[in-house]
Amino acid sequence: MDPGLLVIGTNGFVGKHVKSILQLEGVEYFQIEGKNQVDLLNQDEIDSYLKQNKIEKIINCSAFVGGISYGYKFPVEMLVTNTQMIINLYNSARNNKIKQIVNPISNCAYPGNIEVYKEEDFWNGPPHSSVFYYGLSRRNLVAISNSFHEQYGIESSNVVLSNMYGPKDHFDEERSHALGALVKKICDAKTNGDERVEIWGTGTPIREWLYVQDGAKALVKSLNLDKPHCLFNVGINEGISIKDLSIRISSISDWNGEFIFNTKKPDGVKRKTVDGSLGHELLQWSPEVDIDTGIKTTVEWYMENNE
Repeated sequence: MDPGLLVIGTNGFVGKHVKSILQLEGVEYFQIEGKNQVDLLNQDEIDSYLKQNKIEKIINCSAFVGGISYGYKFPVEMLVTNTQMIINLYNSARNNKIKQIVNPISNCAYPGNIEVYKEEDFWNGPPHSSVFYYGLSRRNLVAISNSFHEQYGIESSNVVLSNMYGPKDHFDEERSHALGALVKKICDAKTNGDERVEIWGTGTPIREWLYVQDGAKALVKSLNLDKPHCLFNVGINEGISIKDLSIRISSISDWNGEFIFNTKKPDGVKRKTVDGSLGHELLQWSPEVDIDTGIKTTVEWYMENNE
């Protein structure tokens, strides 16, 4: 591994797991935990940090992000704040001769009218209305990274990841994806002796899920690509409906109550899975943790750590 590796956002869900993998592999790195340490909305702060620490490569896990309801509540932060952070980071990368930036990209950046996400379709239509502003901000990230590659030679590995879940997630309705919110609701129902759990939407949308440790591994592996400037997916092209996912979580949690589907709440995209064949070819690796194992680990972590 090259010296001068920086991980940005190590207080966040993905950043925490990237950090743990680097530690397990014995890789030295610098870290920016959050904006209290270095604010990506202040380019002078970024410039100073990169120069002082002689950074050469960056894994950028910073983002203002949440679930569907979070996107409806904070459209400006989802689009403008996220985009400004990226502009500042790339300007500072140019000023400090950064060689490579690895960016996790949410699969909500894909067009909302397709079901299986393939790299060649990335620009073929707008993101779904339910995630439009955050999805557009990730599109902006890819476009900005491409422009800085063409003009200044900065190489960006833009890694499109399926919906992630796992220990240390945001376990609430607004901040988490559906799986994390369901783990919280079902485990809390078990703890409190509740017989019913409300689920947003119809339960029919199909999603693909990626265990966060697998997502973090993909980002770390991307530091060693032969051709670092690229966009590729990490996934297995297998999905599960929200209803079936709820049943699986309840079984693993040993909760036997009833689900109430609140159809007044939005479903979002009806189906989305990820074709990860290019990512497998580039990384010589595919996600390793199956959904049942991942849910079991997540449930156990939540039950041990929730207050």
